[in-house]
Amino acid sequence: MAEYRYIGKYTKRLEANDIVTGKATFLDDFKVPQMIFGKALRSPYPHARITFIDTTEAKKLKGVHTVITHKEIPKGWELGWPVHKKLMDEIVYFAGDLVAIVAADTVEIAEEAVDLIIVEYEELPAIFDAAVALAEGAPQIYERFKNNLVDPGVPHFQPDGPHWQVMYGDVEKGFAEAAFVAEDLVEFNKMPAPLAPEPPGAIVRWEGGPDYTIWATSQSPYILKLFNSPRIPGSNLRVKTFNVGGSYGNKQTLSVTVLCAALLAKTTNRPVKFFLTKCEQLMAHEVRLGSKIKAKIGMDKEGIVCAVEGDWMVDTGALADSVQGQVGVGLGEAQLVMAKCKNWNLDSHIAVTNKCPAGIVRGYGGQELNSCLTLLMARTMRAGGFDPIECYKKNYVSPGDRYIWRDGRWWQSRVPTKFPEAIQNAADKFGWKDKWKGWGIPTSVNGSKARGVGAAVIGNADIGEDNTEAYVRLISDIKGKGSTVVVQCDITESGMGQRSNVAKMVAEVLNVPIEKVKVTEPDSMNNPTNFGLCGSRGTITSGKACTLAAADAKKKVFELGALHFGVSEEQLEMKDFIVYVRDNPEKKIPIKKLGPKDLNITGYGRHIEQFDIPSCMIFIVEVEVDTDTGFTKIVKITGGTDIGQIIDSRAVLMQLQGGIGSACVDTALFEECIYDPNTGRPLTTNLIEYKWRPFNEFPHYEAVIMESQVDSFMFKALGIGEVSGAAGASAVMLAISNAIGVEVAEYPATPAVVLKALKKA
Repeated sequence: MAEYRYIGKYTKRLEANDIVTGKATFLDDFKVPQMIFGKALRSPYPHARITFIDTTEAKKLKGVHTVITHKEIPKGWELGWPVHKKLMDEIVYFAGDLVAIVAADTVEIAEEAVDLIIVEYEELPAIFDAAVALAEGAPQIYERFKNNLVDPGVPHFQPDGPHWQVMYGDVEKGFAEAAFVAEDLVEFNKMPAPLAPEPPGAIVRWEGGPDYTIWATSQSPYILKLFNSPRIPGSNLRVKTFNVGGSYGNKQTLSVTVLCAALLAKTTNRPVKFFLTKCEQLMAHEVRLGSKIKAKIGMDKEGIVCAVEGDWMVDTGALADSVQGQVGVGLGEAQLVMAKCKNWNLDSHIAVTNKCPAGIVRGYGGQELNSCLTLLMARTMRAGGFDPIECYKKNYVSPGDRYIWRDGRWWQSRVPTKFPEAIQNAADKFGWKDKWKGWGIPTSVNGSKARGVGAAVIGNADIGEDNTEAYVRLISDIKGKGSTVVVQCDITESGMGQRSNVAKMVAEVLNVPIEKVKVTEPDSMNNPTNFGLCGSRGTITSGKACTLAAADAKKKVFELGALHFGVSEEQLEMKDFIVYVRDNPEKKIPIKKLGPKDLNITGYGRHIEQFDIPSCMIFIVEVEVDTDTGFTKIVKITGGTDIGQIIDSRAVLMQLQGGIGSACVDTALFEECIYDPNTGRPLTTNLIEYKWRPFNEFPHYEAVIMESQVDSFMFKALGIGEVSGAAGASAVMLAISNAIGVEVAEYPATPAVVLKALKKA
């Protein structure tokens, strides 16, 4: 491995001091002159027609600037992919859907105005399950979707046409050759909320004509612009962000929030701040997809999966907004886990229901399908008496294996052969050999406390998704011999440390002090294209674009240096903004004296989307189940991966540990959105009712990280944060089943679920 100045080592994050001292700016700290505030009236019913609405008293209230209902909304302010829902309509489609929006001088006045609006409803039949929605004769929710079936495919992701199935090989032949077969209906259907600490919010200023400036809590200014420009008719959006208080993939497009603020801003000609409360975040913002899959998996006598067949029913709630892309990724990730299987017939159907809309969440479709298919794969392993660690090593994608990714195209893996070694290293660190007693056998029993272990694996080829570009500028300091490096790349800091890591990579390429590297503020106008941090893409995509830009700038420096010294470029080195001749270091000159006076030296770099480098994450867990109460406690977690090259030693640990939260691991134990079966209203709309793990209950976590120097970009690294906890839920379920000797397959495995399973036994 190369010896680096910064790469692989810990360096303090750029924003660290500001965050811990309270100086960091978040959206809620920001104010725009003449800003007013927006609030919403939301439906108490999951499906109803508005038969009467009166806003007279609300409009009379002093300090109210406007009240907008479905009657006043302009044409074209619509949602969904494909478009199927108006921002506000005569019909409401879930409990929490918009009925009216208000802009007022203060939040308190806006809330008072909301309470003055009089509405009468006619309740309509509601559907809360994808299978029911797709059944013959079910009430149709949207005119656009016959039988509530959402159109497959996303044009932006799938340029060759819709992709929603994995079908190749001979499934009948595969099952005929299988020694062990498992078949069942498995569900991951409680649609938990990732619940970023900072709720969704936006400030929008209409600049006149088509121009809007948006400040938002989005982790990706470009994605917000890409999705919402067509939804605000004839618009030209400029999107800015500050520090974002967590996102977990869930605060990206923010379409409803942004459109509400934009419509109020245009109507009042005043900047409008529209921020959701924690209750609204749980009631009306995007949750995880609901999943049901009727599937069948066959495994041969060597423990290799040889056939997969199934129908994945996806519940997208009351809005389908690029969920098709999530389905494409989920299908791809299933192929990575069972990469040796040559016989597939895996279909998908997406249904709209009258639940809170589902959308982008960390794991992006992979966790939802993995949590189901892993349980079925485990049944085949149980039938064959296979050690799951050995099975995962045999089945996981390796160099040369082919798979269909979210774009509907075939890709061939070119990762090194180290993933089985990474899986084994994690198992050794965990003590798997001693703790694993076999399927359905506890590791230990002490009175009513039984312990069990489980393991699951997942990976993601989205780590190279989406095109990205960057500029690196060397700007001469006014005084002294030094310069300042400015990295122009649209990166929002939402907790992952990517801005700091990009600065570190550029500092490494240019061999300059890291404190002299600055990253431009996230702004869709002043930066080149970058989709932001999603799919663990930041390491490869932003890293590659920025390091290539830095290398391009360095090359231009050496071109100038070669002319100055009369030597070849290959004979030059640079350190701390000084260029010198390698074999004669006394020959040196500051960079600022090489180029034309006062002009910058600028380099350009880009990354072109590719899906041929998947990641791998093994998640191994030990749980303790109280067979008297049904309560389950996670005792120990070991996560293992090969990330090619560590960029920052502490940042990668943070990413791995972060997979515990954000509706990942604990969806196996207690995280769920619960609806009243009689009214269809959500009951888990606060942090008392919605169960969430506090920091002081964080389980013991060990990370085992290999660095095999993957051929990804200059620093041979991979991203891993997206799937760091995505296999956690299925691993926990398998551990519970082994602890109590009874299979548990109902997410989440609450005490009631565990006790029910024990009684059945």
